[in-house]
Formats: sequence, structure tokens, C-alpha cells
Amino acid sequence: MSYKQELKKEKKSFFNISNFPFYYGWIILIVGSLGVLASIPGQTMGVSVFTDYYISNLQISRVEISTAYMIGTLASSLLISSAGIFFDKYGARIVAAISTVFLSLFLLIFGFSPSIINFLTNTFNLSHIVIVFVVMTLGFFGIRFFGQGVLTLVSRGMVAKWFGPRRGFAVGIMGLITAFGFSFAPQPLHSMIIKFGWEKALLVISAFLFFIFFPIVILFFRAEPNKYSMEVEQGMKIKQNKNKKMVMDAKVQKTVSEARKEPLYWVILFSLGFWSMFNTAFTFHVVSIFKEIGVTADQAVKIFFPISVISVVSRFVASYLSDRISVKYIYIGYIVSLIIASLSLMILSFDFVIILLIISFGIGGGLFGMLNIVTWPKLYGRKHYGAISGFAMAIIVAGSAIGPWLFSLSKKFTTSYSAAGLFGIVLSSIFFIFILRSNWSVESE
Repeated sequence: MSYKQELKKEKKSFFNISNFPFYYGWIILIVGSLGVLASIPGQTMGVSVFTDYYISNLQISRVEISTAYMIGTLASSLLISSAGIFFDKYGARIVAAISTVFLSLFLLIFGFSPSIINFLTNTFNLSHIVIVFVVMTLGFFGIRFFGQGVLTLVSRGMVAKWFGPRRGFAVGIMGLITAFGFSFAPQPLHSMIIKFGWEKALLVISAFLFFIFFPIVILFFRAEPNKYSMEVEQGMKIKQNKNKKMVMDAKVQKTVSEARKEPLYWVILFSLGFWSMFNTAFTFHVVSIFKEIGVTADQAVKIFFPISVISVVSRFVASYLSDRISVKYIYIGYIVSLIIASLSLMILSFDFVIILLIISFGIGGGLFGMLNIVTWPKLYGRKHYGAISGFAMAIIVAGSAIGPWLFSLSKKFTTSYSAAGLFGIVLSSIFFIFILRSNWSVESE
């Protein structure tokens, strides 16, 4: 359906967003936040709750399931940029609806995986572990692509397109909702497993997505205001700022091909991809990391709550500042947090370093979340947001795929995660130099 046809249908509908007594962008902010939360089953945090149940019930080793996770995630990263192009072309509602349906279907594959594996093993007379590995790889590809990838991309991108001068504030509110949602999610997921069993818990999540969240997408998701004859932040008081050039989006609407020609784009991409790699690996191996210094598993996972609190605060503050200062300065703070986080991992045996690690991971995670939304319209405009952010998401997803694997190599060959910390210090220091030396004049174009 073209945008003209959609607008014509919208005007005839009882749910005409242009007739709302307040700016519809606030509805977009709410449902966009819900969209990010709905992606949790495809996020590392959501997957990790079920990992041990897959291992014990499907007779697959931790190395094998980690490899399946990496292959499935890497495969999904190859297609994410295409999803961004579809977002630009067909809008948020259609792409998010398709993503929700397929995320629900792939969760069904996991829920029925024991039966599917037994059927395929008996039918094709293949090795049990081969069938398990193929099914798990396919399942991980689906939930990572449609959950972590497409649904997250559309939900964040939709909010970015509906806000301009107040985007930083909107992203801060979104971060507040999603950060606490992500930190709280493992508890209800674990409770569902205890109550229903891991298989039925997956079926319940699948049903929730299809019967509850899918209607929300159809009813409330909208691409961007100009597609419905509305202006960004229409009806809202114009914000006055002495340094107005710093709060405006880029005037030149660049395509993803044009963005790729700029060195700054690649510096930003790889710095965001590095955090995705580093943070995912840390989350995946957190119990093993703290076991090195004699900290129990129960104590290790408790660090995520203070990290999430710091993340929310830093994201909200940085989102507020992004409306008022050059995003370059926020990137400088972000890279510094990466250096400190890497250093903390390298010398974690010292007691005070745990506090340093919590603070740096909290700040890094908070800044990463908001920069992944506000960077693209500020540097390249809103018109091709989907394609530009979609290509960036491909790098980010790829980073999350290889991170746990690289950390496991550090542990295997050096018997410690300190080597991973040293690698992080070197790489993030290089990013710091490039961030300082890059040309940021594009912000004022």
C-alpha cells in the first residue's frame, strides 16, 4: 500500500491521527517503547534465560549452542540493512507487523523444538546433534533478525522520525522505559518457566506477541508525520535556543551510499559495534568473569540492577544534552566510558574496580542506546533514516554475535578475560583518536 493510499484510508478511518487533541508523537513514543520491549525474546537478555534449559533438554553443549547463536546472529546481520530500506519504503506499521508475526512464529519453533527435532531425526535418519544444531541456528536467526533487529530498528526509528528539537527528551523517556523493562524482564520470564515449563513459557510469549502486541502495531504504529499531512512536533511550542545549529537535524538528506563515503560514518559504526560486542560478551559470560575473582553467580548477576540505574540516568542526561550540544562531545564521553570499562575488566581482581566497572558499563550502555537513535537524523537527516540506521544495525548485530565467542577464546587461551580487556583498551583508544580528529561539520549542514 502506497503512502497516498494509506493517507486516504486514514482520513476515512474513525482513528484519524490528525484529529487527535494532542501531538500524536507522544503515542508513538509509548508504542515505540513497547516495541523495543516486545523485542526482548530476541535480545541476549531474553535468550539467556532459556539457554540452560536448551542445553539440558535438547542435549546440546554450551559451545555448540553458542556457535549456533553466533551463526544465526551473523546471518541476521546480513539482512538488517535491507529491513531498514523496507522501513523507509513501506513505513513502520507494515514492517513492524510482519516482524511481530515472524518473531512469534520463530518462538513457536523453539517451543515445539523437542517434537520438531525428534520428527526430523526419525524422518531423515540424521545425527541428533546435527538436527539440534540446525534447528537452533534457524531459531536464533529468526528471533535475532525479527526481534533484536527489525522490531527494534522500526520502533526506535519511528520515534526518531516523529520528533525534532525534542528528540533528545523523547529518547530519554524511551530509554527510561526500556532500560528498566530490560533489567526487570528476566524475573517474569524465569517465573513463567517455573510455572509453565520452558516450552509452554515460549508458547505464552509467542501468543502475547500475536494476540496482544500485533493489534497494537496495526492500530497505533505510524511511519512519520509528513506522510499524514502533519509536521514534526506540530502544535507544540517552538523551542528557543541560542545555539540553534546544534539542535537542528541535518538539512542535507543523505542516502546510505553517501553516508558510506564519509570516514566519520564508519568511525561511528565501528564504535557502536564494539560496544555491542563488548557488552554482549560481558553479559553472556558474567558468571564466569566474576568466578575468576571468587564472586558467586548470585552476586555476579546483581550488578545489572545498579548498571541499569546508571544507564537510565546517563541516557536521560545525554538525551537532554543532545538537543543542545554537538553530538561529538557525547561520543567523546561514550568512548571514554568504553576505555574505562575495558580497563576495569583487565584489572577486576582489585575490589574498588568493581564499582568502576558498574559505573562505566552503566554510562556506556546509556550513551550507546541514545546515540544509536539520535546520531543518524542529526548527521544525515530523517528521509533515509531506515537505510542508514539499518546498515548501522547490521554492524551492531554482527558485533553482538562475535563478542561472546571472542571472550571465550580469551578464556581458553589465556585462562582469563584480561586479554579481552586489553583488546578493548587498545581498540577504544583508537576510536577516541578518530572521534577527535573526524570532521563533524556535517551537523551544521
